[in-house]
Amino acid sequence: MIQGKTIICEEVFVQLVRLAAARVEKVTLWEQSGGGLMSFAKGLAGKNTPAVSVEKTDAEVQENGTVKKGHVSFVLKVSAAYDASIPETVEELREAVVKEVVRITDFQVDRVDIIVAQLEGAEQLPIAAEEMAEEEQGRENGQ
Repeated sequence: MIQGKTIICEEVFVQLVRLAAARVEKVTLWEQSGGGLMSFAKGLAGKNTPAVSVEKTDAEVQENGTVKKGHVSFVLKVSAAYDASIPETVEELREAVVKEVVRITDFQVDRVDIIVAQLEGAEQLPIAAEEMAEEEQGRENGQ
């Protein structure tokens, strides 16, 4: 067998995370929206964080011929549906990422940290809260 080193780029891991995330309901990778001067300034200050960050060490062949697996860790920034159980949803996402990465790359996944940055559909919540308050006030007034 011919010896040689195989390097899997971070972009491949990002693609695998995106594929795994697409299969999990009620969660999406968070893509910061907006543009303009504020977004540009955040980029310059290093405050725009990507939806997927990858930290990895490549596999190595030891002197005795055994192969030491590569290791990878992730930080994911996501938005979750406001009606989703966040603990259950992020655990499902974490398991999907690990399964996909191990299946395709045979790397050991050390960590999958998940930051829930936004709730999808939450913009409707203040309206619902106002409606409930109005209904309650109507009941108190005997309407």
